Amino acid sequence: MHYRSERFWNAAGLCALGAAPTLQGGVMAGVPEAFPLDVIPYEEFVRGDASTVTRLKKALYEGGIVGIRGILTYREKVRAFIEAARAFSMLPDVVKEHYAPNHALGETFLGYEKGKEKFRRPTGEWVVDTLKASYYGFVPDNQLNKWPTEVDLKGPFQALGVLMSETSAALMQQIGLFDPGVGIPLDGTPRRGVGRMLHYHKCLEGHEENPFWCGAHFDHGAFTALLPAFYFVDGEMVPEPTEAGLFVKSTADGVFRKVVADDPNVLLFQVGEFSQLATHDAIRATEHRVHKSTSSVIDRYTMACFFDPPIDAVIHSYSELTKDARYGGAAGDPCSFRQWQEASFKRYIVKEESESGD
Repeated sequence: MHYRSERFWNAAGLCALGAAPTLQGGVMAGVPEAFPLDVIPYEEFVRGDASTVTRLKKALYEGGIVGIRGILTYREKVRAFIEAARAFSMLPDVVKEHYAPNHALGETFLGYEKGKEKFRRPTGEWVVDTLKASYYGFVPDNQLNKWPTEVDLKGPFQALGVLMSETSAALMQQIGLFDPGVGIPLDGTPRRGVGRMLHYHKCLEGHEENPFWCGAHFDHGAFTALLPAFYFVDGEMVPEPTEAGLFVKSTADGVFRKVVADDPNVLLFQVGEFSQLATHDAIRATEHRVHKSTSSVIDRYTMACFFDPPIDAVIHSYSELTKDARYGGAAGDPCSFRQWQEASFKRYIVKEESESGD
């Protein structure tokens, strides 16, 4: 179903957010075609009966994305997180950069970054997402994370991140991605999720030529939970622009469509590359991108939580992704998640000393 609703959060926090336009009969003039998003009530998800599992599998195996609505305490955690994310984002750049990874000390990605990811255009050239800022932290919290002292980002980030990670694990369990021999190897080894606060900055002069806040890509982990986005103009929440937002390429027909999920009670889930590798292409990673607003005054906020297998989990895949150089071998050869992750970082993260692609 296409899920739409009006959102009203009081003046103490967030203000009204209107629904996106109704789409009928595919594409309307100037309006992108909507993705046929299936949103499952949390009560049905918890029951986990055969019909619910069938819906989950159909949505994820054929479309690559599904929503769950009404997760207990989720809405309150989202509100607290968005407020904290905006408070951190409004700090001076010199303060935020203090929490960036120190590459000289071997730090890779934890903490703050802006304009550090690159993706290939369909024409082949590399492009950097210069308007996207992030804050990364392991979920649950551990001593490797770094947190700002100027605002409380840690508390809301961890509260929401743990809920997102736990729900991802439960969903993966329901659809069989942990089944021995056919899914993600756990082997009792500790795993950790990675939370990512995302702030897509308003379009500044000189950035108009890139139509994307985030270029088309696949998440390299096993599974991703993400919030429907929240848009602001000068501190006031506004409706999602018609042309902007999350677009997903359906695994069924290969067409990018806009995901319409205008409800603060909905949590979205999509598939990462390591699940495709582990299941030998039975389930496929979700290709997605974020279209930028044409307005020069709109900021976008959201959060993603990446469900990662144990860092040293090893698979022997026969997926078509084994042809990717990141796999480091032929089909059937071993590949650890550590190897896949490090190769993904090397490919897609802009180096400090150079922005050249490989």
